[in-house]
Amino acid sequence: MKEIIIGTVWTCGDNVSTYHIIGKKRWTLTGVDQEELGKWAFEGAVKEIEDVPFGFRDLGYTIIVAGHDFCGGGKSIEHPIAAMQGAGVQLILAESFSRYGFRNAINRALPAITCPGIGKVFKTGDRLEANLLTGEISNLTTGGRISGIPLSDYILKLISAGGLLQYYRNILRQK
Repeated sequence: MKEIIIGTVWTCGDNVSTYHIIGKKRWTLTGVDQEELGKWAFEGAVKEIEDVPFGFRDLGYTIIVAGHDFCGGGKSIEHPIAAMQGAGVQLILAESFSRYGFRNAINRALPAITCPGIGKVFKTGDRLEANLLTGEISNLTTGGRISGIPLSDYILKLISAGGLLQYYRNILRQK
């Protein structure tokens, strides 16, 4: 697991539901193939906000900075997280997460850090550096800094193992 994540920010505001991340019509895709779902990540929002004819994955953003209740509402299955991973997202920072949105991210080894006030420190296009061990987050573009809530040792172990399922597979192999 990388302890330090550096990437380019895309901000997406408050109350981003699972349907904003992956549209209702994409839920019918069979399986949870990250690469396929990644083509459709933030499908409507990107075209509306960025005014581009291609997808989120092509914009090069690797860190999501969100407001309150990220990944809340809609369906609580893993498609939205898989879509973000397939689109190249390495980290989600939000003022707050829905309970299942946070757990689905961690279960699939996508770091998610709760960070009150994050929206005031970053804007789309900023370069960011985040320390997963300490929760310290720096804006490499402006020099701003903010502290998020550090991830617990258990969550760091899950992410490092490659997610919840892989973590327990590893434990079972050791027996």
